[in-house]
Amino acid sequence: MARYSPSTKEAMAADPSALRIRGVIFDMDGTLATPIKEHLVKMRSDIGVPNGIRTLEYVETCLHGRARELAERRIIEIETDAMAHMRLSPGLVELLEFLYKNSMPIAIITRNNINSVKHFLDNVVAKQPVEQLPIFAFNPVIDRSFKPTKPHPAGLLHISRVWDIPPQQLLMVGDHLDDLLCGLRAGSISALLRYGDSSEFEAHAHIVVDRIDELVDKLTSGFDADVSISGHDDVVAA
Repeated sequence: MARYSPSTKEAMAADPSALRIRGVIFDMDGTLATPIKEHLVKMRSDIGVPNGIRTLEYVETCLHGRARELAERRIIEIETDAMAHMRLSPGLVELLEFLYKNSMPIAIITRNNINSVKHFLDNVVAKQPVEQLPIFAFNPVIDRSFKPTKPHPAGLLHISRVWDIPPQQLLMVGDHLDDLLCGLRAGSISALLRYGDSSEFEAHAHIVVDRIDELVDKLTSGFDADVSISGHDDVVAA
């Protein structure tokens, strides 16, 4: 077990060298925004993705020519339809206010296309009260054009270098196995935002919460993390 100290400004000033979370990276769908699982199920069905392989992996490695072109077009169509259903995750504002108050940087790593990310930022986030907008200062924002995508840790390690914060002091928050594996493989702390059947991924998470603002208590009080948790991919992911 590793003990992570509180991440408040006061705690950091009192003991600046202690191990603690100093930055937070978020998945988008199902984490920053409410889940759109029905769209993901439809995507796999329409494209014909076999069990046991990720959607993007199947399209990029198993389809070629016209078949790949049609699959990529269908993915964009379904992602575009999903935009209309985007809502902020309950408790997100409270968590982001805490992070902003304590000067902790925030970022996004998503396998969505850049248009979905822009819709989230320009339409969902931009509709929040103007006085809240500073808490949504995500930087960097990494979409699926950054290769390799999750669960590979490349995106998270890139953020670690940009922020100049060691991976073990970063928190990866997501609702899916690939988010957790991304964090684990980077050497970071992984937090699962649990929804229904996502509970099957708990064994790959250092922290499990049912509302995203429950992370405020963890970051305020500190927590113990089982650093022996494996990043081995032994669960079928979409």
